[in-house]
Amino acid sequence: MAEVLIDLNGVHRIYGDFEALKGVSLEVERGQIFGYLGPNGSGKTTTIKLILGLISPSSGKVHILGEDPYPDDDKAMDTRRHIGSMLEFNGLYENLTGLQNLVFWAELYGMNGQKAHEQAKILMDAVNLWEWNDVPVVKYSYGMHKRLALARALVSDPDILVLDEPTAGVDPESRYLIRNMMKDLADQGKTIFFSSHDLEEVQKVCSHIALLKKGKLISKGTLKDVISHFGRSRLFVRLKSPAYADLWAQEIRHIGRDIKVEGPLVSFYPENDFDTSRLSEKSILDTWKVDSSLEEVYLNLVADKNVNEKVET
Repeated sequence: MAEVLIDLNGVHRIYGDFEALKGVSLEVERGQIFGYLGPNGSGKTTTIKLILGLISPSSGKVHILGEDPYPDDDKAMDTRRHIGSMLEFNGLYENLTGLQNLVFWAELYGMNGQKAHEQAKILMDAVNLWEWNDVPVVKYSYGMHKRLALARALVSDPDILVLDEPTAGVDPESRYLIRNMMKDLADQGKTIFFSSHDLEEVQKVCSHIALLKKGKLISKGTLKDVISHFGRSRLFVRLKSPAYADLWAQEIRHIGRDIKVEGPLVSFYPENDFDTSRLSEKSILDTWKVDSSLEEVYLNLVADKNVNEKVET
């Protein structure tokens, strides 16, 4: 049986008269890269604060590594030590060098000077910053800041890594490095809770996702299942000439939606019961389908005014 490292069960969080989370339930297992998606104000930051033990739920249960992370005691503190985070505030000191930053954080986690230095050196190398190890962080580029922040999050060798927009605005090299590190860390058994608006990046790295809207989960499951369940495949048909395409587009108005004609190419969203064998006519040269992207599914779900309740996939 898979080990659940993050477990939220019927969680509500209220700030005064505002209910930020409305009965959120989700499980994140060891080794998963879990994408947590939603518009601004949907409750993502509140969820992250709950996982990090910074706030407690108004009702419902949260267990991290099987423990309650909220009591102010040694057991809860030990649980929190197993969580690394990379948030908007990156915890870096600009006047210190990259290496000094990591040594500082390693010592905060109780490592002695030699071990702290060794751990810092390993992580500087892992994020491809060793040649900058003695340079003050104030001279780092934005992408280098992000890579160093990821290294800082890994100082304690955590079981859970919480990443908030880790690749936003970074250069292609840093994006590639961070993406591959996430995959490698998951392969090593670490659980990654990944919040981002970069849906293309989420689709490349996440095994599971959840979509949040106004404090409620509207979908959760494997990436593949969510796209399959809520996505629509667009059908492309290439005809012998633009003239055939124009005529054919008129004929399929009753079986297709969002019909587009570009030269000899016609594309549309077919009805659910549409049978592609109905396309076997001499004017057609080729047909193919293109599945929905995560971005299309996400935009359709968050824009749908009828989606108010949690949907399981």
